[in-house]
Amino acid sequence: MAADKKTSGTLTVFYVVAMLVTGTLNTLTTKIQFTLTSTGLDGAEETFRKPWFGTFNMLFAMSMVLGVQRLFMALLSLCRGKQAMQSAAGPLLQRLPAQSEKSYRQKVLMVAYPAAFDLVATALCCIGIMYIPASVWQMLRGATIVFSVLFSIVFLDRQLNCYHWVGIVLCTVGIMVIGCASVLGSAASSGEHAQDLHLVIFGMVLTLLGQVTQAAQVIAEEYLMKDVDLPAVEIVGFEGLWGLLMMLLIVYPALWLLPGSDHGHLEDPVDTYALVSNSQHLQCCVVLYLISCGTFNLAGIAVTGALSGIHRMMLDASRTMVIWAFGLFIHYRVDPRSPFGEAWTDHSPLQLGGFFVLIVGQAIYGEFIRIPGLKYPPPNLMEDMYMPSPAAAMHMASPLPPRRDGGDAHMPSPAAAMHIEDT
Repeated sequence: MAADKKTSGTLTVFYVVAMLVTGTLNTLTTKIQFTLTSTGLDGAEETFRKPWFGTFNMLFAMSMVLGVQRLFMALLSLCRGKQAMQSAAGPLLQRLPAQSEKSYRQKVLMVAYPAAFDLVATALCCIGIMYIPASVWQMLRGATIVFSVLFSIVFLDRQLNCYHWVGIVLCTVGIMVIGCASVLGSAASSGEHAQDLHLVIFGMVLTLLGQVTQAAQVIAEEYLMKDVDLPAVEIVGFEGLWGLLMMLLIVYPALWLLPGSDHGHLEDPVDTYALVSNSQHLQCCVVLYLISCGTFNLAGIAVTGALSGIHRMMLDASRTMVIWAFGLFIHYRVDPRSPFGEAWTDHSPLQLGGFFVLIVGQAIYGEFIRIPGLKYPPPNLMEDMYMPSPAAAMHMASPLPPRRDGGDAHMPSPAAAMHIEDT
């Protein structure tokens, strides 16, 4: 028993480190690839501005999770037997015997709804990150919790307690301060890589719209959890597959037909292929992103049941600070002219303060910081059994507030129920 616990603890640490490293790489490679140059279809040098290709890569990485999981299970079954397989893959595949009367095919089809939201949200964020620093982009993603809570009130009949409102207000203030600091810093910047103020505002607006859409995905997943009792790894994988189908059958044909500045198209996939083919740096960046994104999803699913909300919040905060530190290091130690470096400006302390307020707001909302005098609900078994949907866990939008009638938000997810039974 002790050996099992030690192994479990070691694996948890490994997954946490993997989640931190790969999550940081996701943001950095997304930003860096949009600053690289290569030879395009017409033989001219151009900057790689292909946000929909970035969206395609994210969906492809998600779909890879399903393939890796199936391969892992097959190899583990051959090497160690069925019982060992279930034990080793428990965090990824735990599920209830049945939570609905829907067939497996119907459940897979229902995953297409949150997949559509994920596609749009990722595209908006990919466009947004081209115009703002990676650290600001990462901080603004904390807005997902605000929009998720507001949507949960309207669509899931949830009710906020007073401390919920305090946390959400602080999160909103923190996001506004971060945005103001970025705008003021851009207005005061000068030099070769000075950013256009209007483009910075445009990038922030698109990033926030991405968080609105991401919140819609969270609500869609939360609403469907009572009917889609699939393991989280399958939900992520099938969302990726559905997203790829939408990209190939709907999005890319539309991008080709709509007029734009990319060789007469809104985004030219043929030119994208030429740019990637003619740049080894770009190829390495894309491959690194695919590996890190796939690993991030697997590690995130594996640790969701093992980590408390405060741990996930600290992990996300650490990721943001590593990204900011990387930008500062590139600017001051490598090349001050680098497009993915970040300078420390007179308004950077304001940005840091806004980020601190955002973290405090998240902590108050999640009951990690309790305000004296405010009423808190008593803990109950169902809340302990609650497992957030993949989108909610990944985007710090968990837990959502309880229903107005005081009932359970939904049945506990498969992994949560199995986790309680094991304890």
